[in-house]
Order: sequence, then C-alpha cells, then structure tokens
Amino acid sequence: MSLVAAIITSIILAPMVFLVFIPALPVIPFMFILALLYGFIDKFTRLGLNEFLILGAFVVVSIIVDYSAGILGAKYGGAGRDSLIFGFLGAVVGTFLIPPFGGLIGLFAGVLLAELVSFRDHKKAFKAASYSVIGSLTGILINFILAITFYILFLVFVF
Repeated sequence: MSLVAAIITSIILAPMVFLVFIPALPVIPFMFILALLYGFIDKFTRLGLNEFLILGAFVVVSIIVDYSAGILGAKYGGAGRDSLIFGFLGAVVGTFLIPPFGGLIGLFAGVLLAELVSFRDHKKAFKAASYSVIGSLTGILINFILAITFYILFLVFVF
C-alpha cells in the first residue's frame, strides 16, 4: 500500500512542478500538503520529521521569493518607497481581479502609477515598473528550481 501511495503521489507531484509558471498559484505549499498527505498514508515511516523540516524550508523560501521578488526588482529599478507599497497592493488586487496573471499586471500598474504621480518622469516610472515585472519573473524561475528540487528530494526520501 505504501509503495502504491508513493507512486501515485509522485505522479501527482510531477506536473505540479510546472504550475509555478502560473503566478497566482502557491504551488510549493500545495506540494508540501500533498507530501504531508502521503506521510499520513505511510504513517510517516519514509517521511519523518527531518524530511518534513527540509521540505518545509523549501516552502518558506518559496513564500519569501513570491512576496519579495517583484518588489526587489522594482527597488533595483529605482522605485521609491511609495511605489513599492503601491506595487505590492497592485499585485494583491490584481491577483484577485484578473487571475492568474493579474498579480504581474497589478504590480506593474501600481509601481508605474505611483512613480508617475511622484516624479512625473515617464522614463524612470517605466523603468521601475518594468524591473518589478523582471523581478517577479526571476522569482518564478527561482520557484521553478525550488519545485524541481522539492520533487527530487521527495523521490529520494520516499524511494
């Protein structure tokens, strides 16, 4: 029974790795929940506390990357403090209004509008907003690497 559960869980986890390219989905936390469900089925014989701590660390890093990558990109692009706040708010609102890519659109719009209101410099505003999107896309790439590593570790721990 445990081997069958491991195989089924592995099959379900595999395509989840690629779902990180949909920005609104917290894929790695979902992967962790699936691993936790497997742990309950297996009575935690193959996935113990140490393994869950390691997998949990990936979840924490993924969440930090999700919430900071776009803002760090905007900061690197020269955005001011108010623009970072508006970018974050735009990302949150955009995620709910236009899933799955509304977060990127909202982040860009929030930074762009705040920069235009603050400085009225179109070039600087567009640069900061563009860097926010580049930061978010970089975060998605980092999360893809984290998801692949999570999946490989799950396989190593279980098989």
